[in-house]
Amino acid sequence: MNTEHYQSWLCLKTTPKLGFRQCMEILNYYPDPTEFVGKKNHPLYMDKSVDPESIAHLQAGTLPKNFPQIQNLMRHYDIHCLNIHEYPSRLRDIYAAPLILYYRGELACLQKDKNLAVVGTRHPTAYGREMCIKLISPICRQKVNIISGLAMGIDAVAHQSALKEGTTTVAVMACGLEKIYPPQNRELADRVIANGILISEYEPGTKPDRWNFPARNRIISALSQLVFVVEGHINSGALLTAKNAIQQNRDVCAMPGNINNRNAEGPNHLIKNGAALINCPEDLQFNLGLTPENEAQIELDCILSSDEQLVCDLLKKEQKALAFDEILVLTHFSVGKLSTVLTNLELKGLLAKEGGSSFFLV
Repeated sequence: MNTEHYQSWLCLKTTPKLGFRQCMEILNYYPDPTEFVGKKNHPLYMDKSVDPESIAHLQAGTLPKNFPQIQNLMRHYDIHCLNIHEYPSRLRDIYAAPLILYYRGELACLQKDKNLAVVGTRHPTAYGREMCIKLISPICRQKVNIISGLAMGIDAVAHQSALKEGTTTVAVMACGLEKIYPPQNRELADRVIANGILISEYEPGTKPDRWNFPARNRIISALSQLVFVVEGHINSGALLTAKNAIQQNRDVCAMPGNINNRNAEGPNHLIKNGAALINCPEDLQFNLGLTPENEAQIELDCILSSDEQLVCDLLKKEQKALAFDEILVLTHFSVGKLSTVLTNLELKGLLAKEGGSSFFLV
């Protein structure tokens, strides 16, 4: 959008007392807001169903007070935007679709045919991480677009798996795109921008308020043809994403888990109520309409040194990601020795980073 169009759309989006349904009714008659924003004598303003406060706002072309800051952030961080007519129909056709969608990265990523949303808890078990990677990696190698929310935990694992296997990935943010949240995933966000796209319905400068996260989940599900829930408790954001998917007529699948583990509550509940059970990559391929990979994937046992095996056993026992300093204390290695061991395990594909300084088994 050029500057004039953007200002008109932003004015419309921020109009007081104008709900989504009425806004869409206006756009049905006048698809381009530049036709009526700032035009005092436009026929729209004769419509008695539009609140006088809304009319005054649109006639004046009123913009948010922080509009200069929004413009500066968009220039500085190379943030672009689309209006509701310009982004994919699978997002446009849902209830309460974003009027404006901001993005950083490669726009073509939003146009891919095969899209898998991968969602789950911010505090996964080691089993959850390991199985998430094993289940979606073959899907990534078939160039399916992976969509998630850039949160710690399963979201980060999903994006990392996509990047590692050379496919594109979409991260849906709950704040302005200049502010990477959580900050521990800033490096991951840079890689997503270089090999995919960050998107948000929120203007630059918007803080990651807690009520933004449930709202952004509807975008994750809408952009996907299949939503895969890995781990999460019954009231988690992952379950809300699955609920949105069902309302949007998207397919939902889930990875079963230990009934004694709270992280398994959500996926097990979904499976009990009709979601497809996923226990191998072929299940995901079937639900996405893909054929299995042509070449069988052969896993070779890595030869580990005693020090490398010690670190692997430690991470497996702890069942969670550990910070560098925590591993240092538990192994009694020197800083240099531990750095070498961790690097070797990463190169062998057995270890991955989370948030820049924590490590987990893959």
